[in-house]
Amino acid sequence: MSRNPLSAISPGSEKTLRRTFAVHAADGLPIEVRDHGGEGPLLLFIHGWSCNQDFWAPQIEPLSLRFRVVTIDLPGHGEANAKRGDRRWSIEAFGADVAAVVDALGASDVGLVGHSMGGAVAVEAALALGPKCRFMLGVDTFNEAAFYGRRPDGEIRERCAAFGDDFAGTMRGMVGAITDPSVDPAVVAWIGDAMASSRPPVALAVLEALLAWDIEARWGELAVPAATINSAMLAARNELLDLPGLDVRLIGNTGHFPMLETPEAFNALALGLLEGRFS
Repeated sequence: MSRNPLSAISPGSEKTLRRTFAVHAADGLPIEVRDHGGEGPLLLFIHGWSCNQDFWAPQIEPLSLRFRVVTIDLPGHGEANAKRGDRRWSIEAFGADVAAVVDALGASDVGLVGHSMGGAVAVEAALALGPKCRFMLGVDTFNEAAFYGRRPDGEIRERCAAFGDDFAGTMRGMVGAITDPSVDPAVVAWIGDAMASSRPPVALAVLEALLAWDIEARWGELAVPAATINSAMLAARNELLDLPGLDVRLIGNTGHFPMLETPEAFNALALGLLEGRFS
């Protein structure tokens, strides 16, 4: 695998690590948790499809100056091993997983930060957490119709089948297509390698679940304010949903992974959106 972002992007980002532990979901699957410490309200970071908690490396130290930062590996991702048949994969189940972590931490005041699929998971987690959730911050998520609006069954089958016999190669090609051309090639390679190393049977089952989920059916039930930091490049390329009340901030010189592609600009924008939300 290419350079790890803990060294390539954010040297020393584990300095604040307080402890690591596992929380078990209602169906017994493990959720791997890293409590990075920090003072203030809890910020829980939720990674995207076929990603893991290392994707948040550049955010840990800057945001732990204002918040208690916790990252997780959802079941079937990163170090949280799972097989395709271990559960009926759904975004709702992932939301319940996040709520279980919040409960295990004893937190009553939490902000959720979700990248890509993690934004969908944050919606379900916010609904499960009720008043415990004070704010949702998305990262290139929420309003792309091709992923968050319910897709037809035939399209779901075709998009999963497109990974064919070369899951890893197709995944790396996808990453190359959705990252900004100006980004350090080593960072793009790390992202591609990390996603390509996910377990294909679980990854494709989760992709099916994401494409079958419908944010428009759930958005109106939310009582929590929400903002998202989205790629300007991809926003111009994609069909977008109109979600009432969503504060969309566009960021340039980045593709689908702004927290890794342009971490300093992303962190500054994220802090500006998060500060004052918990007073």
